[in-house]
Amino acid sequence: MFLQRLFLDTNVFIIGDANQQSQESFILEALGYRAKSPTLDVEIILSDELVDQIRRVAKYLYGKDQAGQLISNIWRWFNIFYISSTVDWKEEKLKLIKEKTIPSEDIEIYLSAKYGAADCFISSNRELIKAIADFECLIPGDFVNKYLKN
Repeated sequence: MFLQRLFLDTNVFIIGDANQQSQESFILEALGYRAKSPTLDVEIILSDELVDQIRRVAKYLYGKDQAGQLISNIWRWFNIFYISSTVDWKEEKLKLIKEKTIPSEDIEIYLSAKYGAADCFISSNRELIKAIADFECLIPGDFVNKYLKN
């Protein structure tokens, strides 16, 4: 499968930034994080919801300065495809809330990946991965084994 766009869930950014020995860090560095030469030429999908989640979690775990640095690094080192807050997915969000197929706290993350036309969604959140099937969904280790190991 040819990859053009990836959606990295919040946990990939948080774990990958904090632990340079993790699968998440390996993925981030393959995409150019820490000023590494990218081995994958893809766009990373960002949305208002994803940036807000990254900011909130990083601020809680590391403090506001490091949270700001993480967000700055994402913009500096990745090829970004940004889903604007003007995208109207309210109707679909309400439908998903009623269906309860996706955990409510993850609906806008899923919609960001969907409307961003993700080829692959990478997350450590196994419950979310099981709930969506519009595109390939992998945990970090499976992504590394499939796309980054020769």
